[in-house]
Amino acid sequence: MSCLKKISNKIIWALETVFFRIGLFIGYHPWVTIFFSVAICGCCGIGMKTFKETDAQEKLWVPQDSRVQNELKWVTKHFPTQTRYVSVVVTYPDVLMPSVLNALLDLNKEFTSYTGGGKSYTSLCYKLGRSCRVTGLLELWSYDESSIRFLTRNQILTTVNTTNKSPVFGTDLDVKNYLGGFIRRNGNGMIIGAEATQMLWLLKPSVAAKEWEAKVIERALQGHKDLKNVYVYASRSFQDEGYGAINSDIKLLSAGFSIVFVFVMISLGNFNMVEQRIIVSLLGLGSVGLAILFAYGIATFLDVIYGPIQSIMPFLLLGIGVDDMFVIVEAWRNLSPTEVKLPLPERIGTVLKHAGVSVTVTSITDVVAFGIGASTVIPALSAFCIYAALGIFALYILQSTFFVACLAIDERRRQAHRNACICCYKHKNYKPNSCSQKAFLPVFFEKYFGPFLMKFPVKIIVMLIVTVLVGVNLWRFILLKQDFNLTNYIPSDSYAYDYAKAKERYFVNEGTDTAVYCGDINYFDHIRKLDVVHRLIESDTYIQDGTLISWFKSFQQYQATTGVPTSTEAEFNSAVFQFIQTAGQNLKTFIKFNSTREPVRITSSYFTMKHTLQLDSAGEIDAMQSLRSIIDNGMFPLYNISDQPTYKCFPYSRNYLTYETNKVLLNELYRNLGLAGACVLVVTLILIANLWTSLLVFSCVVFTLICVAGTLELWGVTIDTASSVLMILSVGLAVDYSAHVGHTFMTLSGNRQERSLKTLKNIGPAVFNGGFSTFLAFVLLSTSTSYGFTLFFRVFVSVVVFGLFHGLCYLPVVLSWVGPAPYDSALLTTKSEDVEISSSSKAVSNGNSQRKSQVSPIEDVDISNNGDTPKTAPPEQGN
Repeated sequence: MSCLKKISNKIIWALETVFFRIGLFIGYHPWVTIFFSVAICGCCGIGMKTFKETDAQEKLWVPQDSRVQNELKWVTKHFPTQTRYVSVVVTYPDVLMPSVLNALLDLNKEFTSYTGGGKSYTSLCYKLGRSCRVTGLLELWSYDESSIRFLTRNQILTTVNTTNKSPVFGTDLDVKNYLGGFIRRNGNGMIIGAEATQMLWLLKPSVAAKEWEAKVIERALQGHKDLKNVYVYASRSFQDEGYGAINSDIKLLSAGFSIVFVFVMISLGNFNMVEQRIIVSLLGLGSVGLAILFAYGIATFLDVIYGPIQSIMPFLLLGIGVDDMFVIVEAWRNLSPTEVKLPLPERIGTVLKHAGVSVTVTSITDVVAFGIGASTVIPALSAFCIYAALGIFALYILQSTFFVACLAIDERRRQAHRNACICCYKHKNYKPNSCSQKAFLPVFFEKYFGPFLMKFPVKIIVMLIVTVLVGVNLWRFILLKQDFNLTNYIPSDSYAYDYAKAKERYFVNEGTDTAVYCGDINYFDHIRKLDVVHRLIESDTYIQDGTLISWFKSFQQYQATTGVPTSTEAEFNSAVFQFIQTAGQNLKTFIKFNSTREPVRITSSYFTMKHTLQLDSAGEIDAMQSLRSIIDNGMFPLYNISDQPTYKCFPYSRNYLTYETNKVLLNELYRNLGLAGACVLVVTLILIANLWTSLLVFSCVVFTLICVAGTLELWGVTIDTASSVLMILSVGLAVDYSAHVGHTFMTLSGNRQERSLKTLKNIGPAVFNGGFSTFLAFVLLSTSTSYGFTLFFRVFVSVVVFGLFHGLCYLPVVLSWVGPAPYDSALLTTKSEDVEISSSSKAVSNGNSQRKSQVSPIEDVDISNNGDTPKTAPPEQGN
């Protein structure tokens, strides 16, 4: 016997011995087991007293060693003002008509007359100097109603084509940025028409501002008689529309869980008054709640962050937990006639002996895979992997103890003929109806599916299907793009979605806002460098023309006009201070001094611009890197990354937090998938204890992941944070469908063909039920308008379909051809009439003779139904 064979036999013998003894203890002490299971989870749940959800993007998704983390801290400290906004896009065949400008003026007057929380708009708005920051075509006429009401078309066109500086804010202005769609020009290049225009209102953050936004949204959606379409979006829109859809779809998930419960209840028991397992099904699903309590309590105690992504934990644990329940109950049903005659505690031990190793293979694989995934640099993914590993470990222990104890108590109830729902009611002379004694799924696998699958032509067809599926989906997997589009997460039937699509259609060149910040540098010494940097920014293809708003550039124009002396540092600082107090007062928020009176020194400043629109995440990252390169290489030393960094100049945008995540997301996804796959192979090799079987199980997992990724690409899904998490999660679900089959094959005797048929009969129903129950939980989400829930549906359905196909079709076929020899004959699942009870079990049995006497006599068990129904006297009338 080879060394590996000896090792595998020892591993399997050790595992089965341990599980038999655990089952024996549970069989004698089910209530004690339940008490300690609940008590331990409850004690761990105490750790949740400090529970707090984290929603800060920089703490969840941005690598902690990223430069943007320090940049964010600096900006928050020196320029902490955040803004809220309302943006409106209007369309008309030609928006440069007097009627359109009058309609815009009507809307602006109505909007600015609204109050929020009892406060007027002027007290809520974000101001540059003395003016509220409102941008749009009306800005060309300083929002003066007396001028705008009487404009002619020629006057409008003249102003549009000759204005290059804002009359309100004194900054450079490119009118093209306010026009969208097809912009018509005459032979001289002059603008003579456009399809769309946009306006923006900025506000200071407050609860009152949110109320003002709500009123503006409601009014904008009513439209205007002189405008074709009015699209609106505000700071509150994503939360209102996106999270509103999520909350409504929670009802669909609740309905899905109800369907799963009904399915589990029907599948675990027989459909009659005694043999139903309603309470056991409910308690089995309740073990998911206990596992969540355990995981959340321990993780919170260890100060692991909790983010929105952890909300999918119940779905993961439900899928894994239901699978384990089916495997355990299927092992109960597959007891041999001799094993059925054993006393109940020893039957429980035998069941756990058969099912425990299979459950261990999948659970430990998932725990190790998620544990390794916790090493990722993305905090939210790392935290999710920790929560998942703890939850799966707790669920594994609970299913092997708590659920088995519930099953043991329920079996005593069934032997006593007590009602499945009203346990205190005992049926006399009860005989179940004949229909409830038919096991349709096991018969289907044994009589029809198994023999059909084992036919040689069918095997060839299955292998051809596998080859085509893997080949096509591998090709599509390679084409899978990395991209994050926030619009996807807005319900397709909402006003916010319509606005986002209008922006994409009419303002195709408009990207995200960004800024360049400078710290406490000698601005006088860096005048030439600042001038060069400004020129490079204006010529950068990733910066939108006419969007640069800079105090430095405006000051240069002011200095050239006034001739104010700036030959020394003191003169320069004094001149800038005077400029900000007079001509440049609208730029006051862009610069800070060390004092409010002279002599002064500039301590920090910034200037803003817009990136051009990028088609995907890769383009956005390039845009960020291009601006960083200009600043970092513009003779401005970057800052020193330390506890107290010395800041020079750097570009920063809130969107850069997302870009930094996208920079590492693809590599982290491949890394985590690779590590998870390696863990699957190593752990299955240790627990299945056979190299060839482990490799075949591993191939099922790999093929399933390839098919899932390829199918998602065909569905139009891209790689972003949500899809990455779900793909990593797929590893844990995919291994369940094949590992149970591989392990069961190794425990059966006979030739390869016979063992494959027996495997499908013994474990096929449990694997199918586990996958189908997962499908039922998410099937209602197919109608969801929320991208997040639709993504859930697509990923989980793909995993179930391809996982079941590879586990129940591909793997049995391959095992029937090249499957390895079974474990040592002493470890096989046999149908022998003589089962020797180990000396250790006899010792436990003798020490619990009083408890054994309480178990129903084994002579009264009807072995024709695998021990599910006791023999009875004449039947009770009715059920």
